[in-house]
Amino acid sequence: MSPADRKLGDRARLTERCRMHGYHAGDKGTVLYEPLSGVGGSLYYQVAMDKDDPSCTPVIVTEGEIEPDG
Repeated sequence: MSPADRKLGDRARLTERCRMHGYHAGDKGTVLYEPLSGVGGSLYYQVAMDKDDPSCTPVIVTEGEIEPDG
């Protein structure tokens, strides 16, 4: 699956490239929105992480920081 194929409701896990404080490679979540285009054409995703409280703000990650789970 290419990064652009990820969409609302897809399951994802963090890769080794994710450097967000408090999150580690292998942490899982659900993509909440279609990807957003960023500077230089990079894609960004909002992901609700399983380990976070449902009322938490979603994590914003780049296309290289997540991969399909499963």
